[in-house]
Amino acid sequence: MRRPSAARKGRASNREKRKASQMTNLTRRNFVKGAAVAGSAATMLSMAACGGSGSDSSTTDGDEKKKVLRFGQSNAKLGLDMQKSTNSGSSSVSECVFEAPLRWTEDNELVPCLLTEIPTFEDDGVTLHCTLKEGIKCHDGSTLTANDVKYTFERMFKPETAAKSTYMYDLIKGAKDMLAGTATELEGLTVEDDTHFTFILESPMVTFINNLGISYAQIYPQKACEEAGDQWGWGTNCVGTGKYKVVENDDATEVKFEKFAEYHDGEPALDEIDIIYYDDNNTKLLAFKNGDIDWCDVSADMLTQYSNDPDVKDCITLYSTLGVHFVNLNLQSDNLQDVKVREALSLAIDRQALIDNPLSGAGEPAGCWLAPATPGHDGSAKLDYDPEKAKQLLAEAGVSNLTLDCKIRKGQYEKYMTVIQSYWAEIGVTLNLTVEDTGVWQSDWADGNLEVTALGWFPLYADADNHMYTYFYSENAKKKSSFYNNPKVDELLSSARVSQDKDERASLYKEADHIICHEDYATIPLFWPKNSFAAKSYVKNAKVGNLIYHMFDLDIDTSDPDYKTA
Repeated sequence: MRRPSAARKGRASNREKRKASQMTNLTRRNFVKGAAVAGSAATMLSMAACGGSGSDSSTTDGDEKKKVLRFGQSNAKLGLDMQKSTNSGSSSVSECVFEAPLRWTEDNELVPCLLTEIPTFEDDGVTLHCTLKEGIKCHDGSTLTANDVKYTFERMFKPETAAKSTYMYDLIKGAKDMLAGTATELEGLTVEDDTHFTFILESPMVTFINNLGISYAQIYPQKACEEAGDQWGWGTNCVGTGKYKVVENDDATEVKFEKFAEYHDGEPALDEIDIIYYDDNNTKLLAFKNGDIDWCDVSADMLTQYSNDPDVKDCITLYSTLGVHFVNLNLQSDNLQDVKVREALSLAIDRQALIDNPLSGAGEPAGCWLAPATPGHDGSAKLDYDPEKAKQLLAEAGVSNLTLDCKIRKGQYEKYMTVIQSYWAEIGVTLNLTVEDTGVWQSDWADGNLEVTALGWFPLYADADNHMYTYFYSENAKKKSSFYNNPKVDELLSSARVSQDKDERASLYKEADHIICHEDYATIPLFWPKNSFAAKSYVKNAKVGNLIYHMFDLDIDTSDPDYKTA
């Protein structure tokens, strides 16, 4: 990594002093933790005026206040190269500086970004012509071309890159050959000139277009990326086309961005974005409470506490995600072979009570797999709570004194599975709970070693293929301790991913969802989660569409009296 200049060392020293001051303030201003949520979740759905000590900002021209946004989040410590990371936190940061051909908005709509328009497949279903905007400038002064697009995708499939998300793009002709090391060029990506290029897939996949709108498809300028080598995405080795450019990055505590004056889609609203990393959720919320950051997520384990805090509660907004929390059942387990047993386990759970406590209202009872904002969602579907019928089904199955083993991660999974443990005890089912380290759990889950577990599954965008095919298609289910295998569902999911008719696709997914959750009871959906964030009153356009915190549309209201200058 490049050694820091004297100027950078000076900035780092100042940053350390500021952080020491922040921590001193935190210790001076301890507060009593909240108890249960006093109000209903509905009272938090709309953003209320929320003040604070204000942003530590300087001035620009005359008395004009500099617009500085300070965002607090955890640090996955994976760098900002999204070919090598799938972490949503890393994505939130990387999207300040790097861009994909398309973009998913906070309203879950796909729009052009680097491309002039959203492309459509030709009649063959595999040929996709794309046009770059002319004259897109990179942060190093170079101009982005179609050759940079080709370079980026070829880098993705090189074995030495070890990219994490190749499965979303490996239908490009020749991609699998590159992954196998038998080819060095991507046959299915041709460049016509500086602004025109074409993808050719091995077989139809309509959702390939959607995949061009996520962080895994971020385009890297070839010259800058090659010069950085293994350090690409670390430190200031982050040259993109985004609204903001990296000026400081220690990879551990803070990343500082400044607006890119030559951004291809108009001048960015903010002058500066500071991403400040916190290892502890409570420390992060204390920093927000004390005015050291302006915007941050509120984790599920912190929601109850801070929804009662007078300095924070009016700053909290709940938002619906595209995901689902569920109980995963290993269908290879002898204990779970009978569909009546699986249905009984579902019937024994009071989903609304589960949301009310211990989730503090941060969710909606799930009646099926697909969340309400996803095409194919069945708004009439319902999963009942009926413990007496559950007992009857177990009796019909000839099952008594059933014992199941459940391994979970700590946090909210432990909280709600402890409640489910009591529900199942009421129908005569014993659930042995074991809390595992995240790394151990991930390995056990992928290896199919979990009889019962709980997790949340979140698509990257509002499409059922990204949510359902990735989990329940038989080849994918093998890797998720599910082992679900229904040829009819495989057929429905396969047909949906090649159809270019939106209504037909939605109908196919709806049918597949019904079979999975209401006929096979292959899994037990619990709730569609509502996540939450806290934002100061002067932070404008604070909105989250799913999981990733985008900075695209954020602005600062400098006239707000709570926004202070240094």
